[in-house]
Amino acid sequence: MRASDLKSMEMIGHDPKTGFPILGHYRIMAMGITGLGRLYKDLNQSLGADKMDVLLTRFGYDGGLAHATVISDLYRFDSPEELLKAGGVMRRLAGLAHETITEIDFNPDKKQLRFKGIWKESFEPDIFRSISTGSDTPVCAILAGLVSGYASAVIGADVLVKEISCKAQGFDHCTFEGRTLGEWGLDLADVRKEFKITDIKTEMESLKSNLEQASRFIADQEDEINALKQQIRPGSMDTMIFRSHAMATTMTLAQKVAPTAATVLIQGESGTGKEVLARFIHDQSGRKEEPFLPINCAALPSDLLESELFGHTKGAFTGAESARKGLFVQAGKGTLFLDEIGELPLSLQPKLLRAIQEKQVRPLGGSTLEPVKARILTATNQEIKEMVAEGTFREDLYFRISVFPITLPPLRNRREDILPLARHFLSRLSPDHPGFSPQAIQHLEGFSWSGNIRELENVVEYGVILAGDHQRILPEHFPNQEAQTGTHPMAIFGQSLPSCRELEQQYIRHVLNQTNGNKTEASRILGLSISTLWRRLNRS
Repeated sequence: MRASDLKSMEMIGHDPKTGFPILGHYRIMAMGITGLGRLYKDLNQSLGADKMDVLLTRFGYDGGLAHATVISDLYRFDSPEELLKAGGVMRRLAGLAHETITEIDFNPDKKQLRFKGIWKESFEPDIFRSISTGSDTPVCAILAGLVSGYASAVIGADVLVKEISCKAQGFDHCTFEGRTLGEWGLDLADVRKEFKITDIKTEMESLKSNLEQASRFIADQEDEINALKQQIRPGSMDTMIFRSHAMATTMTLAQKVAPTAATVLIQGESGTGKEVLARFIHDQSGRKEEPFLPINCAALPSDLLESELFGHTKGAFTGAESARKGLFVQAGKGTLFLDEIGELPLSLQPKLLRAIQEKQVRPLGGSTLEPVKARILTATNQEIKEMVAEGTFREDLYFRISVFPITLPPLRNRREDILPLARHFLSRLSPDHPGFSPQAIQHLEGFSWSGNIRELENVVEYGVILAGDHQRILPEHFPNQEAQTGTHPMAIFGQSLPSCRELEQQYIRHVLNQTNGNKTEASRILGLSISTLWRRLNRS
């Protein structure tokens, strides 16, 4: 996922034992600016400005390490850069500042990092103004420490963030810059001596231990979760929601062919959204104001399908008490969408070919030809080429309907789209719903989705019914999917010969599934640090 996918309502949970708000397994406490102002004043008077800055920076540094540990344990980000940016979301969530990274040069493999950014509405200048009228130097010591600790945990090397200009100095906002110590030209021993910062590995191991203990405590309280509500609301998808490169390529093709009159064959597994894409093509064409008429070729027997498509005259068959125009004519200058075209009976295929090729249809029982002005879009979840080879689908018809073929990738091949789609369905079902827990998001992103988008929509609706409108959706609110998710990673050998890197990622994901997404526990089993586990999981 991306840092921009983080939502405050989803991130904050509640301890079922105490009722306290929690982030992951860490308790959240709120403190007012007034009380912190008094603390700053007392520290300044007791220790002096220099020692106070060291103390506050160290305080922020430890908090930054904790933030990085929690967020990397809760979510699987698309890249180390996205994890770095997620820190800004954490600081906004905590009410510390609105943070924006303006420049970044990041090479996690070489442990090289430089970045610049802006803090707007930082809390520290507001506190400083409560004890002094102004400052000649920057005052955001806690924020600088927070970002230093957080960035150090992300890259696995010591990072120091310096505030360059501060609102307390009279500027509109605060600016900062972060670099590894080597890129600052600083000596590690001297910096650690000044701030009395212990080794990052030691700090992280201590935080991991605390996180594991908190995780076990929360798990012990699961039986005290409030009774689940049941409420159902209808919802369906009518737009294209995507962010993956695979779908971006597909949508580019759809946009290019939409303004033309070309016949399009949309291929893809069941549930991938073939009709949705067909409607998108129709809406992007010059026929948008004309009818869009879909028909499922597998839903009707041959004789009724022929009548639906081509129409009939009065008395053409028993029960034909009046003449009826077929969909080819009813569509006018609009679009006729033939879904499941692979199920079209062989007996009707020549008639469909003639309708597309000659732009004319003859109604059942009729003697005159009627013009066809509609554009034809088709779709199938079958391999039409194989059907042609087997003799169950006419080759000449295949060439006519596949002037411009488009293939919709299955959801398992575009996992970046899972969370946006899930949130889209959730917003339709319950607009004010607090969302998914981090563990639920990991569950959704780790599932194979053999039923694709349609299955995802059903699972989200199931989760909303169990969780209700006012509780975050948890993994236990989803239906039992073990039958499809419980495959061992070595089973991939039955389908292909993966590279060592692919096999490693399969095994890591298997361990994460077995630990319910707990990266700390998975790291222990795999013998890796969290940062190494995260990088190996997300590398391409």
